[in-house]
Amino acid sequence: MTKMRRTISVFLAVLTASAWTAAYAQGGINSTVEVERDYEGRIARAVKSPLYAPVNDSLLNFRLNFDYTTFYNPYKDLYEFSPFTTLGPASEGRVVYPWLYARIAAAYPWTPSADLYITPRFGEKFFFGLYVNHDSFWGRVPQVQLAGDRAGYSGQKISGNRMKNKAGAVMGFRWKKGELRADASYSNSMYAFASAAGMPAAVNYNRFDHLDAGLSVRSTNPDPNAFYYDLNLGYRYFNNRRSIIDHLMDADLSLGATVRSEHKIYLRFGGTFSDYGVWNISPMYRWERDRWRVNAGVTFSSAYGGINDGISGIISNSSRFLVYPDASVSFEAARNSLWLYLKAYGDNKLNTCYDLFAINPWMDNSDSPQLSSVPIAAELGLKGQVKDRFSYSLGANYSYARNMLSFMSQQQGQDMVQILAGGETHVFTASGMLRWKSLDFFALAEVNYRAFSNPGAALMMPAFDVNAVLEYNLRQRLYIRADCYFRTSTAGKAMGDGRSITYRVPAFVDAGLRISYAFNTKVMAFIEGNNLANSKIQYFLGYVEPGINIGAGICLKL
Repeated sequence: MTKMRRTISVFLAVLTASAWTAAYAQGGINSTVEVERDYEGRIARAVKSPLYAPVNDSLLNFRLNFDYTTFYNPYKDLYEFSPFTTLGPASEGRVVYPWLYARIAAAYPWTPSADLYITPRFGEKFFFGLYVNHDSFWGRVPQVQLAGDRAGYSGQKISGNRMKNKAGAVMGFRWKKGELRADASYSNSMYAFASAAGMPAAVNYNRFDHLDAGLSVRSTNPDPNAFYYDLNLGYRYFNNRRSIIDHLMDADLSLGATVRSEHKIYLRFGGTFSDYGVWNISPMYRWERDRWRVNAGVTFSSAYGGINDGISGIISNSSRFLVYPDASVSFEAARNSLWLYLKAYGDNKLNTCYDLFAINPWMDNSDSPQLSSVPIAAELGLKGQVKDRFSYSLGANYSYARNMLSFMSQQQGQDMVQILAGGETHVFTASGMLRWKSLDFFALAEVNYRAFSNPGAALMMPAFDVNAVLEYNLRQRLYIRADCYFRTSTAGKAMGDGRSITYRVPAFVDAGLRISYAFNTKVMAFIEGNNLANSKIQYFLGYVEPGINIGAGICLKL
């Protein structure tokens, strides 16, 4: 995923039980081209965030205004082919998106990456684009040694090789009151297994093929009283070249109408289908008046087929029907400055084999699709802003998670592979965020604290983490960006001798620095240092991410 290092804080939020619901709900096919990188950092980092972000990384990281910083993005804003107004600060004059975007970068140890996007200009109604991505890391990483109750290091280094290539196409057509999109992509990747301490240094790989195709059509009628529709259909194919093949169909249909100016009703149907699957139906009523926003709804969801639900085991030739709340209240306490909110919700999350190997590419072949669910979750908080520059948020969340997804290590021959672990747990999360943005300066600080009633269901998930970013630009030409991520030690488990043993995985800090210079509106060059503290970063027990690396690159837009 693009600039994955920037999404580490999002990954940590995703790990809380609240993210098993709304953030992971079976949504439609995203309407932007997905700039997908498994382990690129800011330009060429080999740090891979283990879980999906709540939205595609391309959305999380795209800059919203067309200035020099957009050299890192192939499109002019988030909704490049959409009638909606751009979300960022308005640019002066006519904004023209590039028809060609190219980026090439490399770091030492050897970590090459490259992008190529070609989007011919066909006018305002039709859009077409082709893209190719490459990311790889070829080098050695510290070997983990499990001894006593600590996950230490043997002093030896092992192969950390990994690579992903992706190619795709996207097209869209817009008419006066609607929009149609189609996209398709293929990717192949490989990841070297970590060898257990004391074992031979031979290298084995997990290898994957992914094929995705999607079609969507939606209403863009600006009339608030118009009937709204949004239909998304998708097909996904996965092959890990070791006997696991997945064929999946995804569907998402949203319908809505305004009954009166203050009253709206919506209906959503969605799911993932194969010889197993999950479907859901969500009716929703929304009321808006002055400072109040009220949503009242429920989600009916059912699972069927060969899915492990962590409760009754494999669901076979039957279904498990559940009802979840979906309600929220928001109040604008101070005009354009302070909002208070309260939510109650729940949902199922289907983790297919396609999803599981994308989350953790070092898994073995023994696990089936998993159904994670949150029967109930509640969240309250506040969000505020001051003069469009300073913003803040503070929130608390409680959730009850069943079959919460996490991973543990197991030695199979010479390799340390990953297998599923999880269980039921109550989760409490508190988080806060401060953000400042001006023309020349950007600063962000995020703090998260989480507590689990059953720590064994939340392996490799820290109790506390902090993410901070500082960026200064001189006349939108010279950019200096520093960021730092810290997380406390975590608990990991490994299976051996027929029993599981808990190990303490050390805390780490991940610091980086990037300096970019735009020669003009077409060419930018940059240098970076990643993991400058040379920390031994583990997101999965037994797998250490590459250490300090220094790289450089260049971007071109035409």
